[in-house]
Amino acid sequence: MIIFRYLAKEVFITLISLTSILVLIFLSNQLIQYLNRAASGNIPGMIIMKLMMLELPTLLSLLIPLGLYVAMLLAYGRLYAESEMTVLSACGYSSQQLLRHSMYMGAVVSFIVAVIMIWATPHIYVERAKLLRTTGIQTLVQTIMPGRFHAINDGLEVFYVQSMSRDHTRAEQVFLAKRTRDTAEIHWDVIWANKAFAETDKKNHEDYIILEEGKEYRGVPGKADYQIAEFGQYKTRLPHPVVKINDDVRTFPTASLWPINNKDLRKAAELQWRLSVPIMVLVLTLIAVPLSRINPRSGKYAQLFPAIIIYIIYANLMFIGRNAIVSGTIPTWLGLWWIHIVFALLGLGLIRRNQVKLS
Repeated sequence: MIIFRYLAKEVFITLISLTSILVLIFLSNQLIQYLNRAASGNIPGMIIMKLMMLELPTLLSLLIPLGLYVAMLLAYGRLYAESEMTVLSACGYSSQQLLRHSMYMGAVVSFIVAVIMIWATPHIYVERAKLLRTTGIQTLVQTIMPGRFHAINDGLEVFYVQSMSRDHTRAEQVFLAKRTRDTAEIHWDVIWANKAFAETDKKNHEDYIILEEGKEYRGVPGKADYQIAEFGQYKTRLPHPVVKINDDVRTFPTASLWPINNKDLRKAAELQWRLSVPIMVLVLTLIAVPLSRINPRSGKYAQLFPAIIIYIIYANLMFIGRNAIVSGTIPTWLGLWWIHIVFALLGLGLIRRNQVKLS
């Protein structure tokens, strides 16, 4: 038990350190992507941090398996390089006990990842979709770039804002043009207002933009019979982002994805993906233990490069396999399971090789 606690301390301290670094790297990359999207007017800057927080659990579920894998390689590699494993072996601590204790650690991490993948992930994607959906016209207002024409509703509506307040709540010198077709003629409704602001109706929860002190021009281009009207206040509902939660299998509760060989290939692929990531933790543990065994003269990083290559191949096959299930290239009964079997056999082969070397 003392040896197990010592090994667990070495592995989990390294795991926490590595995972923290990886999370910071990937979150920084994600932040840059969100900032680019906000700068181009696709999402409002006010929801970037909320989106980042929603990304964190899903990111952890993908990085923790890699973190544990590398942590075992580094921790055990150091023990081999400094001959501590040789001392433990001389005291009766066998390679079978090391594998068993490592699998205990892998089972704990696998359980944590399973909770995130099976239970938390669908809730996270639902909240993410709600966040994008409920911002409504506020999303449109927050992404307005003053001094630039914006096309919405597939180009049927165009608007322009001369200037915005710092908090993007009020606009000045607003131009709005809407195109409609009546029989063979195309009509344009053009509105110009001195001021504008967004408002949410408390009764129906719809979002509107309120235009003040302006004029409306209505007619057919090329004809001189335009109708002109002045108004003190004009309320209009602009289209807002529509996120179809029901069409995204990532938002489905895991219970609704069963059975494994679901006829809906998207559901089958999503279910196998959620189950495969926790399984991946155990398979990587099976590979990491024999792969971490090194010659003290080689250094603790001797096996790190081939280990990373193995992980890259494993992870890429997982992504390719999920897409192949959705496209019908791979039958659902085969799914992602063959990938785990291949790499589990690789781990068993490495264990067998070490046993042969020791005998």
